Amino acid sequence: MFLQIIILSAGRSGTNLVLECVSGHSLLTPTEFPEDKHLFLRNIKYPNYYLTKCDTVYIPSCEYFHNFMQKNKYANILWTLRHPYDWCLSKLYRGRVGNNGRVKPADDAHYDGLMLDMKCMYEYLKTAELNYPFRILRVKMEDIILDIEKECKRICKFLCIPYQEEMSRPWERMRHIGKRERYGNKLDTSQIALYKNIETIYDGYFSNKLDLVEKVFEQMNPLVKELGYVI
Repeated sequence: MFLQIIILSAGRSGTNLVLECVSGHSLLTPTEFPEDKHLFLRNIKYPNYYLTKCDTVYIPSCEYFHNFMQKNKYANILWTLRHPYDWCLSKLYRGRVGNNGRVKPADDAHYDGLMLDMKCMYEYLKTAELNYPFRILRVKMEDIILDIEKECKRICKFLCIPYQEEMSRPWERMRHIGKRERYGNKLDTSQIALYKNIETIYDGYFSNKLDLVEKVFEQMNPLVKELGYVI
């Protein structure tokens, strides 16, 4: 059996969580570092049981994406998703100046960069599902948090590998230091539907930025519907 697994999406969608769920399977060999930013650049065939994550922002063009998928014919993609409202709020907050010592904001921590990043992610998702429909599985972060065993079993069924209990304890392997310190040994259900408490989430960070929030949500409404979430 030849199998490669890529966790892919835009950042703040649960890529690290899903990666460490899958890395709990004894069959797979995760990369030393959680993220491989050069995954789509190398123009090589990756080894069997290769497992890593990448952000869609690191794919230069659809040509690179197609080249990777055609050269690595056994690569399957777990495409992480999240309610777009929460997704965007997390990007704006986590990427701000001062967070984790940042001296300048992340590229997706302001309106224009955020819109570009989400548009890029969705365009690649549509391209992937149109051209490689049987090699792409959508995985919602909320589903992982609410019923991790059920979702891990669904992932295993897609990958044609047996479920192993270790997959349902991703916190034991969380290599992202910030997330390990933030969430500890648990799945944090408070990360679901954050947008419903916009005045108080993130210590009130958005309470004086409601115009920005409204602008972002308006642009995200079509994606909310497309991904099966509620406005």
